[in-house]
Amino acid sequence: MIQPLPRFLTAVLFATFLWKFGTSQSIAADFADDCCADLEERVAELEATAARKGNHKVSLTVSGHLSQALLFWDDGVEQNVYIVGNANDSYNQSNFQFNGEAEISADWTAGFQFTIRVNNALSADVNQFDDDGGSQLFSLWEAYWYVGNKHWGQLSVGQASRASDGAPEADLSKTRVAAFSGVQSTSGGFFLRRDDGTLTPLFWADLIDFLNGDTANVVRYDTQTFMGFALAATFGEDDIWDVGATYEGERGDFQFEAAAAYTQSTDENGLNGFSGGIDNSVVVGSFALLHKPSGLNALVAAGKLSFDQEVEAADGMLLKPADAKYIYTKLGWFNNWTTLGSTAFYGEYSRFKDFVPADLGGDAVASVASGGICMTPGSCRISGSEAEVWGLGIVQWIEPAAMQIYLGYRHFEADVSLVDANGARQATTGLKDFQIIKLGSIIAF
Repeated sequence: MIQPLPRFLTAVLFATFLWKFGTSQSIAADFADDCCADLEERVAELEATAARKGNHKVSLTVSGHLSQALLFWDDGVEQNVYIVGNANDSYNQSNFQFNGEAEISADWTAGFQFTIRVNNALSADVNQFDDDGGSQLFSLWEAYWYVGNKHWGQLSVGQASRASDGAPEADLSKTRVAAFSGVQSTSGGFFLRRDDGTLTPLFWADLIDFLNGDTANVVRYDTQTFMGFALAATFGEDDIWDVGATYEGERGDFQFEAAAAYTQSTDENGLNGFSGGIDNSVVVGSFALLHKPSGLNALVAAGKLSFDQEVEAADGMLLKPADAKYIYTKLGWFNNWTTLGSTAFYGEYSRFKDFVPADLGGDAVASVASGGICMTPGSCRISGSEAEVWGLGIVQWIEPAAMQIYLGYRHFEADVSLVDANGARQATTGLKDFQIIKLGSIIAF
């Protein structure tokens, strides 16, 4: 028979139970407070870092990169160092992008894209007199909506890449941030200097261009990729249309990338930037090759701008401007010597012919003449131009930080030909060479 506990012991046990129960409740309350506080803090952190959606049907992705560099330049008389934004096209220029997409059905999607470029002190715009580039801080690069079908391709409407955008940019070298076919993107805004030390009104961008299509207000159609091939067509901006094709593939140890495009323009505003409203056509393309085991790579890009009609020159004569054409080549090699990422080397060479605009004014023509010839506007005209650019450099990838650091050198040479009203060749002053060194980095987000 179990004996009942003494009254004293019973009282002690009961008091102990009450104390334990109260203490546990207090601990539980404290734990709950701490837990909730940590949870609320985490929720607040996520809300602060996450992009807010306008609705729950369209996904939103925010991305972009920041690209800045030191630009050391020497025009033969003056030297300086600028802090610039790398203007190597949309691929490398600082920007931020908003992409939205929604699934309509198993086969159909719809979405949009906004891309805002940062134009602060762009390397393409700075010159001897302006280290800010004289441009607005931001610009709208892309703003379009699209509807896509997984079998029939995609239709886009708005400010979008033309079918010729990217045609001269096939590149497997991992060095595009430092050097690519758009040579004018680095120093095109600088004035050419005569051998006597005076500046001409000619920019390097007057003599150099890679005929890329860029963006415009267009209707664009893209096919699905089939066996590595894809086609695109665009129409818009008054009277301009493009067709283009791309290819990506591999065979054995080799990787390939290619692109080509054709553009026809009768736009009175001169959308291409060279024609001043003159009817013209552009053929441009590129091909890149990579040997994957060794990292050896090569590319070539070329293009031609043809004018379809005569124009009135500075001297009043009607003439059909010469075809402008160029070729760009790059050889490279990359390897993974560190755990950070690839180390890539490159050497480049390009040649440009007859890119001086056909409607260049008489004052600019006269300014490059010597011996008093053509000092009166309209007495002669530029009949041709040639420019050569070569360079070399290195790019270090830092994969853990989605970052690249690069160092590159470029050397520019140019020559301009003049003729009088009768077509007779005239003497010109020599033009000084131009040199730059770029040291910069790009980081993506």
